[in-house]
Amino acid sequence: MVGYEVSPVRFGRLAAGLIPAGNGFLLMGKVSTIITIDVEEWFHGHNYLEHIPENKWDHLESRVRAGTDLCLELLDRYEKKATFFVLGWTAERHPEVVRQIQAAGHEIACHSYAHPVVFELSEEQFREDCLRARQALADAGAPDVLGYRAPSFSITPAVHHYLDILQECGFRYDCSLFPVRHPRYGQPHSPRRPFRLQESKDSLLEVPMPTWRFLGQNVPFSGGGYLRILPWPAFKLLRKFAEWQNIPCIVYLHPWELDNYKPQVGQSAATSLRSQGGQDSMPLKLDRILSESSCETLQQYVNRLRLDDNLDVRKTFAVVK
Repeated sequence: MVGYEVSPVRFGRLAAGLIPAGNGFLLMGKVSTIITIDVEEWFHGHNYLEHIPENKWDHLESRVRAGTDLCLELLDRYEKKATFFVLGWTAERHPEVVRQIQAAGHEIACHSYAHPVVFELSEEQFREDCLRARQALADAGAPDVLGYRAPSFSITPAVHHYLDILQECGFRYDCSLFPVRHPRYGQPHSPRRPFRLQESKDSLLEVPMPTWRFLGQNVPFSGGGYLRILPWPAFKLLRKFAEWQNIPCIVYLHPWELDNYKPQVGQSAATSLRSQGGQDSMPLKLDRILSESSCETLQQYVNRLRLDDNLDVRKTFAVVK
C-alpha cells in the first residue's frame, strides 16, 4: 500500500465535515463575525423565572446600565459596531440606555417587550407583545427597528407561523431560530443557513444562530452559556470549523454576563451553572473576539444577503436540515 500524509489543513477540513469523501475542497468567501447583545436585566433570564416572577421585577436591583456600559466600552476600544436587541420593558425604564447605544452608532433591534416564552403565547398575545415592544423602543428614541430576536430563541416549530406576525408588525429580519437540541428551544432539524419566507426580496429574512455540523449533529458554541463555559481554544476551534461550513459567527451575550454581580436566589446547582457558569471569563473572551475579528451589524449582514438571488425561500421548514 502506498502511504500518504494528510496536511493539517486538510485534516481540519475533514474534521469540520467539509470533505465527506473523495478529494475535493470547498472554497468559501469571507465569513462574518456579528456581535449581538440582548439588553435585559439579570432577572429576565428564563432560568430565574421559577424564583423571580414578573411581579417582582420592579423591586429588584437593576444592573443593565452597568453591563451595557462595559459592552459599549469594549466595542469603542476596538471601533466595532454591534446589534443590541433591547427589551421593551428595559427601554421603558431606561430610555437613556437606548439613546446611549444609538449615540455610539450601533444598531437597535427588538427583544420582545416582557421577555415571554413565545411558544406559550397565543397569536394575539404575541402580536400585542411585539407592538408594545416597538412602541416602547420608539418612545425611547428608536422608532425604526428592523430586527427581532425571541427570548430564549423560543420561536420553535410549533409557532414557526408566528414569523408571519413579525412581518405584519414591521420587522424585516428575525434571529430567533437555534437549530440545536435543547430542552426549551431545541429545533435541531430547522435550517442552519439564512432564508426568506417569501419570493420577494423584501420579505422577512431569517438568520439562524450558528452551529457546526458534525456527525449528523449541530454543535452550538457562539454565546450564552456555551460561550461562557467553553474554554477559549475550544471556542476558536468550533468557530473555525463553522466558518469552513460558511456559517457566520453570530456571538450573543447579555450585559449581565460582563458584570461581576452573581445573585443567589435559590437555584439548583445545575441551573446556577447554566445561569452564571463562566461569567468571569466573558469580558476577556469578548475582548479577544473583538481584537481579532472583522465585525458588522446584523442589519449590514442582512442587507448583503438580500442581494443574493440564490438565497433559499422556505415557507415550511421545520424538518429541513
